[in-house]
Amino acid sequence: MTDKHDKADAKAAVLRVAKYLLTAAIVGGAVFLLHRYIARMAWADVREAIDRIPRWHVAGAIGATLVSWTCLTAYDVFAVETVVPGRVSMRMKIFSGFTTHAICNALGFHAITGTALRYRMLATQGVSAANVARIVGLVGFAVALGFASVTCIALMLEPSIALGWGRWPGVVLVVLFAVLLRWLAGKHDELKVWKFSTPVPSARSAAAQIVIGIVEMVAAITVMYLLLPAGIAGSFLDFAPIYVGAILAGIISNTPGGIGAFEALTLAAFPQEQRAEVLAALLAYRAIYGFGPLVLASVAFGAFELRQRVRVTA
Repeated sequence: MTDKHDKADAKAAVLRVAKYLLTAAIVGGAVFLLHRYIARMAWADVREAIDRIPRWHVAGAIGATLVSWTCLTAYDVFAVETVVPGRVSMRMKIFSGFTTHAICNALGFHAITGTALRYRMLATQGVSAANVARIVGLVGFAVALGFASVTCIALMLEPSIALGWGRWPGVVLVVLFAVLLRWLAGKHDELKVWKFSTPVPSARSAAAQIVIGIVEMVAAITVMYLLLPAGIAGSFLDFAPIYVGAILAGIISNTPGGIGAFEALTLAAFPQEQRAEVLAALLAYRAIYGFGPLVLASVAFGAFELRQRVRVTA
């Protein structure tokens, strides 16, 4: 028994080290690329590029941001209702969902910050720590479905993205989605992994979340796409994999909001003569999609904390 535990501990340690090395490699590569790219730019060109972004594109990006954040909030509404049906008010589900996603998107470390923030808010309505962990897992699963769905659509419609082989991975993803929905339709209301169990959504709920995931990702991509100059952005389907890949690199890097890795990978997808305009779009994207929701969520969470303290002392 001891040997098995020792082997398991050794395997876990190796995986941990591998994860840290991968993170360090991504962060190091991002810093190197950003330094290399930005050193060749004139900041006057970046400022001019920001000024040239059409105002109606900015308005469209703000609208797409609202759509994306509404969908992200919907993930939490579905997850909370799946894990603790009828226990949490709709107002709290929406509040905790938006606040958590906005703050986690800026700070990173979703598994830690997301769990802590959700527990702080949902515990006021009697949700246990174990159920909060289940909610976090379901939200993560829904976000992954959104990534996979958009990737699937892009590969199916534009197979040249993967050097002509894109349609086959797209077909595989479609089959996996069908298998998942079929399994959920088979009256499976709980998933057990070792000693941990969690409720799972119905097939109808999962299908709805796939649709929400597609809308959310398309809206998020649209924010960045609208801020890029039309002459260099290319088609939406060409840009979508760049955005998804940059987001994944940011998640793996574990930096706050994926900052650095997201920018480096996006800049790397364009030639040097276009990078000042791309950097301008990235700065505008961070302000609209990241900083704006963060400010709103921080103010809302601060008001929530103040209200809770007043209740305790009253």
